[in-house]
Amino acid sequence: MKKTVIAPGQGTIESDVIDEPQISLAVATHHDTHTHVEINGLVYPEGDVREQTRQMLGLVEKILEDLEGSMHDIVKFRWFVREDVLDDETRGTIHEVRSDFIDYPHYPASCMVGVASHNVEGALVELEVRATIPTDGEWTVERLPATNNQ
Repeated sequence: MKKTVIAPGQGTIESDVIDEPQISLAVATHHDTHTHVEINGLVYPEGDVREQTRQMLGLVEKILEDLEGSMHDIVKFRWFVREDVLDDETRGTIHEVRSDFIDYPHYPASCMVGVASHNVEGALVELEVRATIPTDGEWTVERLPATNNQ
């Protein structure tokens, strides 16, 4: 099996033992029927929530295109939003920007988690992404209505 490591050792770290972080921005594993992609810890510490979200999603789009995929291959978003800015307006802004990148019916599963702070000064939002890129480039999308578990 093949693994593609994207931006290994990116960033700086204070250590007397190692020169760079022991992580990668993203990792893709290649399988016969698909490529599985995990993108972790994206931040863009400049601008407001709208600008940060737009820049991060633009980077996600570039990574997926480099792997012969698209934004429609995203199956999960996990947003970490600073608690002092996490409100209905912020959620709405993130959804508005996402709508510029992802079309119905390809909406991924998603959650937003409030956090006290981020490791990067100025970061209001951090993003993790999981994507599955079909080898043949084709998706069959089935839509199930929400269910009421009463």
